[in-house]
Amino acid sequence: MAKSKLTVVKQEKPFPLWAKLLLGVVFIAYCSVFMARQVNFVTADLGRHITNGKVTVETGNIISTNFYSYTEPDFPAINHHWGSGVVFYFVHKTFGFEGLSVFYVLTVVGAALLFGLAALRFADARLVFFTAILSVPLLAYRTEVRPEGISVFFVGLFFYLLVLFREHKLSFPFTIVLLGIAQLMWVNCHIFFFMGFMLSGFFLVEEFIVRNNKEKLKHYVMLLGVLVVASLLNPFFISGLLTPLTIFKEYGYMIAENQSVLFMQERMPNMVFTHFEITGVVLFILFALLIIQKKLKQVLLLLLPVVAFGLLGFMAVRGIPLFALAAIPAFAFFMQYLVEKYLAGGKKIIFTGLSVIAVLIVLTGFQSGYATDKKNKRPRAEYKEPSYFAPIKYTTGIGLFADMNLSAEFFKQNNIKGPVFNNYDIGGYLIYHLYPSERVFVDNRPEAYSVDFFKKTYVPMQEKMEKFREVEQQYNFNCIWFYRHDNTPWAQPFLLQLIEQPDYAPVFVDGLTIMFLKRNEQNAELIKKYELPKSMFRSVPG
Repeated sequence: MAKSKLTVVKQEKPFPLWAKLLLGVVFIAYCSVFMARQVNFVTADLGRHITNGKVTVETGNIISTNFYSYTEPDFPAINHHWGSGVVFYFVHKTFGFEGLSVFYVLTVVGAALLFGLAALRFADARLVFFTAILSVPLLAYRTEVRPEGISVFFVGLFFYLLVLFREHKLSFPFTIVLLGIAQLMWVNCHIFFFMGFMLSGFFLVEEFIVRNNKEKLKHYVMLLGVLVVASLLNPFFISGLLTPLTIFKEYGYMIAENQSVLFMQERMPNMVFTHFEITGVVLFILFALLIIQKKLKQVLLLLLPVVAFGLLGFMAVRGIPLFALAAIPAFAFFMQYLVEKYLAGGKKIIFTGLSVIAVLIVLTGFQSGYATDKKNKRPRAEYKEPSYFAPIKYTTGIGLFADMNLSAEFFKQNNIKGPVFNNYDIGGYLIYHLYPSERVFVDNRPEAYSVDFFKKTYVPMQEKMEKFREVEQQYNFNCIWFYRHDNTPWAQPFLLQLIEQPDYAPVFVDGLTIMFLKRNEQNAELIKKYELPKSMFRSVPG
């Protein structure tokens, strides 16, 4: 009988910490540049958010009506993102628009890092890096500074802390205090605060189906109770808590961010939509394969966020970045599972190879960025569109695009008075520059105006000059101020008609805006000095 011999099985060398940190730094740099986009302040909501914060800080009041409008000033409108306005106001006051851009980049990249750290609980760091790099263009689909970015961060924070709690890395008291405070902040910053309930519910469901530990279930139920109580601590109490159920009612004005992927894909083609669809289909197939193999319990915790955020992103494109976050741990887990099951012998080569591919994507992306005209900050005509994974585009940078405030400076320097008739897109810009001296006709908050206002007043008065004259008599417009690239079916025909009206004179135009003054005694000197010839304007094919 042969003698037995004790042997030591050679263990696979773990992926070193310094290498993990290096991949993390590469991801942060790549994602940060992708997210750093200068703001088109003329059409952004940002000006209104900053002004909201200023009003709250200076008066101690939180706006609850259509405060900035002279058309429907008493229309009720819950300001569910008042806290974000305060944050934006202080950051802007201290660090300017550049500081706001940096703050926003850090917020969203922080969310991605939190999902990446959570993904490390399910897969090798090299796989997490690979899937994170692939998700960056989806994450950067919405780069404008807005309260939504704070929600993105809180989604990442909740998911990461709940993963740690699930794995007994955080105590229950510590978890419930942290998430309770986070929920209190979240409910006062953005309407997506309900996602705190949703994510906690996912972990409860997974615990019930997979382990059914009664003590842990009790903790999740208690956590949900604390989150509900924290969510009631908002200026509108129960109405604020229920806002996510009531705000998405019928709007009189269609906004792009709330449209489906299919709707947007048909009208505004973008590779992001194709990327989203491919990612969704691949994840669906992978989940289906594991469910067929009776591995549902193994993937349930990753399946629920992917399904929830995938449906949200499909039905309203504003949800695409959240889906990108959920896809990071899901894809990493699947690759880990498939390699371990079918290709375990080449695991090290595969993992390292995928991380190298991700690094090549990053390097190639940086090599194919836009070259721009430094004076106008626009792409030179001889350069082609960069690759999809290129982080540097003509919008790359921080703060505002150059010359964003020329029309506002013209208005204020010449002491022009209202009432101003403006279009929807430019409303937030006017609020920032003109409040409190002037109010706006409309701004980009469809929930703050009645459906009848849009359908019976705002749109018809641009479709028919007779209706415009009727509304003009009611409000006695002194100035008309438009974002001149408004792509709605009615805006361009209206502007072309307005050029021909003898009682209005175009006095200012730049790359984004156009301004008309009423021919009256008050404006006579300005019109004499600044009137633009009609020959400057012509109709071009749509």
